[in-house]
Amino acid sequence: MFSQLLLFDRIDSRRHLLPLVATRPVGNLRVGIHTLERKWEIIFGCTVSHWTIDYLSEKFPLEVRAAEAVLILSANILPQADLIDSLFNLKLGQSLWDQKGEWIASYIEDLTEFDEPDRGIGNVVFFHKKLQRVCYPEDIFKFNADQIVFDLGYVKNLEGFEKEAASNQVVGDELYIENGANVQHAYLDSSSGPIYIASGAVVESGVTIRGPVAICRNSRVKSGTRIYPNVTIGDNSTVGGEINNTVIWGNSAKGHEGYLGCAVIGEGCNLGAGTTNSNLKNDWKTVKMYDYADDDLRDTALLKCGVVIGDQSMLGIQSKINTGTVIGVGVQAAMSKFIPKFVPDFLWLTDTQTEVYEFQAFYKMLERKAAVKQENITSMDEKYYRCIFDNTYELRNRIINTKK
Repeated sequence: MFSQLLLFDRIDSRRHLLPLVATRPVGNLRVGIHTLERKWEIIFGCTVSHWTIDYLSEKFPLEVRAAEAVLILSANILPQADLIDSLFNLKLGQSLWDQKGEWIASYIEDLTEFDEPDRGIGNVVFFHKKLQRVCYPEDIFKFNADQIVFDLGYVKNLEGFEKEAASNQVVGDELYIENGANVQHAYLDSSSGPIYIASGAVVESGVTIRGPVAICRNSRVKSGTRIYPNVTIGDNSTVGGEINNTVIWGNSAKGHEGYLGCAVIGEGCNLGAGTTNSNLKNDWKTVKMYDYADDDLRDTALLKCGVVIGDQSMLGIQSKINTGTVIGVGVQAAMSKFIPKFVPDFLWLTDTQTEVYEFQAFYKMLERKAAVKQENITSMDEKYYRCIFDNTYELRNRIINTKK
């Protein structure tokens, strides 16, 4: 059994995962019920920390005890049973690589032994099964259903569950409602996959849920909401309307009517009433999305791909989102026409103006919101949001200048 695990975040795919990882390490992404760090913490029963990029390292510090063995794992790896067995069987000084020649993990006695650029220390062991890695934002909803099922294998052994209320209409036998959840007068169909509802969650009357679905802690599903398979609603979120193939990291709101599908939504976002996204092109071609690493459109090879939204972005009522849209961190958009397919971080958009969302105005808004929601915001948060603001200066100005 490992006593400490380090999620190595300085990987080639990191920039492809922007804007979602602008505000967090890759290992803090949510896929399934839990974030990746929480999954490994539960699996191995050990402390987990992040080896991330410099500006995030204060909030997500590298915490490794000296003179004690550590498992270093690529942060974008999703757990699966046969991989866990291979990791358990690693001996000190061994590294695990996949059949494509990509590094997975190293088990070392001292962190100074780890060669960051090479990662190929010691004896190499190969993992010959297919792996799931989160390399692009769309991988989050692509792998989400599998990870809900995987996570439940552990959750079922950790949590206490209650009998479903008699007022609910239940189909299937894979319904898991934790003690402390409030679920009344809902239609819950787990015949095609499990439904997990965490403690503190509220599912109101007239809600329809078809699994696999995870409703995480203290989230609210408003009356009349329709949630289709492959959806995770992260902690402290509020949702309404129609949702399909979507992961919401947490602390976000899509509280009204409108469709959200094939989407990944960050933390602290708000989608105004009536907001709807497209996820299928009329010509039935595969969907292209903006990729920060390429600074260009990238073909996702998916027929259905909706929207990716970074943390703390807010969309006005009746927002219209085209297929394959990427919206950065700290965006404010209130438009009657379609939101552009790429909106750089800290941009303020209306029908008549495209301008910078000045950092001090953004941060004052964040402080006011934190006070109302009783959230904790510190100088540490200000530093890394400022760094994201500075890092995206050229992207933002390029868009502004084309509008002049």
